[in-house]
Amino acid sequence: MRQAADSIEAKEIIGLSRELIRIPSVYKQEHKVADFVHRRLESWGLEPNFVPVPGFGPDVVAEVGPRNAPCIVLNGHMDTVEVMAGWKHDPYGASIENGKLYGLGSLDMKCGLACLMIVTRTIAEHRLADKARIMFQAVTGEEDSGMGTRVLVESGKFKHARAAILGEGFGGQGAITNGRRGAAYYDIVVHGKSAHGASPHKGVNAIEDAAKIVEALSRMKMKRGHGALADDFVPVSESQTVLRISGGKTSLSVPEQCSLYVVRYSLPGDRQDATKKLSSVIDALNLRSKVSVKMQAGPNRYFSFLTPPKSELVKTARESVLRYTGKRPRLVTGVSEADDNIIAHETGIPVVCMGPGESGALARYHQPEEAISIAQIGPAARAIALTAMTLMNGS
Repeated sequence: MRQAADSIEAKEIIGLSRELIRIPSVYKQEHKVADFVHRRLESWGLEPNFVPVPGFGPDVVAEVGPRNAPCIVLNGHMDTVEVMAGWKHDPYGASIENGKLYGLGSLDMKCGLACLMIVTRTIAEHRLADKARIMFQAVTGEEDSGMGTRVLVESGKFKHARAAILGEGFGGQGAITNGRRGAAYYDIVVHGKSAHGASPHKGVNAIEDAAKIVEALSRMKMKRGHGALADDFVPVSESQTVLRISGGKTSLSVPEQCSLYVVRYSLPGDRQDATKKLSSVIDALNLRSKVSVKMQAGPNRYFSFLTPPKSELVKTARESVLRYTGKRPRLVTGVSEADDNIIAHETGIPVVCMGPGESGALARYHQPEEAISIAQIGPAARAIALTAMTLMNGS
């Protein structure tokens, strides 16, 4: 197993990463990159399949090992966010400068996806899947609603899975994400009373009351986790953000309605529905407007999870990273929602995120000048490979 993992070459993964970065794949536009991944896997002698995802490009799934045997899932997403303002490098140029690979998706997460592809091929070439399977999943829509992974869960692709490894290394090689905060989205609607804009005292301005709500929400105390670290290595805590505010009309009228769209992140193990808490804060303002608070259901809800530090998956992952980096990675809680939330909640299997990534100033996720240090790519792929191989051998 170690020999097979050791044989993985960083140069090949970097080349594959650059090919992936050069293919634009903003969420809902992943068809070309899915075709590329499918063709590349096929050229290696694997038998990949497309899985349709409504509204998005298709997922690509490839399996190595006995049918219906226990499997280890290797999951990574092909989509990216849109190009943000402020790029100096070509976001699709995949240029390398001073040991860093620049490009949209380099961090999030085409280098990680390349690692997973090479790991899958390595396991197939060394015929290591005799007692267990590897299931490679390249998914779409992660940046939107996680729809690609949701489709795989619903279609039974996790039926025999005993663990899942996502190849996105939040925090880089110094961290393994074994838990994640939950995310819930809220619609807060403020109902005022219309009146002529020249006589505002005759109405109730919904925008003004909404502004008071925004201010009150910003003052809410956020609970901290007990000793847990976020993926930027600071103590993890709850958080809350007003994402959008809209109201009013073009006529000279007192705004009769204003809407807020709010996301709130909860800690693993805590109650996710904060409707009563938010309503209590708003009620204390004694506004003249009537206010409703509703938590959204469906794909806009992500449940928190925590894979126990003493689980076989976490222990194996930490030992594998230690072998290839010389340092034992810290366990961290992811602060943003991702596909591991979906997998953990919907399937109940242990999940970790590990792979190439960045922390500190280089952690430019969803930002211009996204880049990744290429020196970590080889060790990251070998650590993922050794983790998967060890778990398969123990099946």
